[in-house]
Amino acid sequence: MTAPSGSTEPTDTNTVAPADAPGVLEDFIDIFVSPAKVFARRAKEGGTAAFFIVAIALSGMLYTGKSVMEPIMEAQMSKGMAAAQKANPNMTNEQMEAAKGFQRKLMPVFMVIGAPIALVFVGVLTWMVGKPFGAAITFGSSMMIAAYGYVPRIVAAVITDVQGLLMNDTSRLTDAAQLSLGPARFFDPATTSPLTLALLLRLDVVTLWVTLLLAIGLYSAGKLTKEKTIAAGITLWVVGSLFPLWGAYRQM
Repeated sequence: MTAPSGSTEPTDTNTVAPADAPGVLEDFIDIFVSPAKVFARRAKEGGTAAFFIVAIALSGMLYTGKSVMEPIMEAQMSKGMAAAQKANPNMTNEQMEAAKGFQRKLMPVFMVIGAPIALVFVGVLTWMVGKPFGAAITFGSSMMIAAYGYVPRIVAAVITDVQGLLMNDTSRLTDAAQLSLGPARFFDPATTSPLTLALLLRLDVVTLWVTLLLAIGLYSAGKLTKEKTIAAGITLWVVGSLFPLWGAYRQM
């Protein structure tokens, strides 16, 4: 029965208020168990907070684990210089040492800014791959997909730091393959072709995990069909492999 106009009939105090929308903390939990829900609810809101959280967390982990990464970066720098000297025989040892010294000074900077640069690159790549497949994404939603899709890299950074703590001598590290969570770990960097190592590194568990999350983001936030999602995921992996393969080719 409808209450008459002007009635002071009490309201139902047992009415349940609508639940608050999940926050960023819940997103970082759900991305491990139900990633599609995270991408769906953030499709229009964007992921600015997630972007900065992931970037800062990764930069912090890389910096705290610099004792593990510095020998690898030093070895890769030496390989790069050797390749440069081979391409330019006129380069003197003094010039090489000066170039190495400059790169060593920039090494801590790279560790801090490397994560945000990588996130932007992944966001742009996600947008460039998703659009031709018909994904309903903006540049902002692509960055959101990249931010949440890159969360496994934080897990990988923690594992890398733990491995460093358990090693007696990190100076023996010369290649990222030695810390890989994939088949590259079982190959000797000194005797294995750089191209082979670069390809094996793309089969790392974390790399495949990130690629899967990016594809789920295009499916859930970009409204792709399952068939197009699979094709987009494969394309993301292939295109993402081009740069490291090119870098490996130049070392040969």
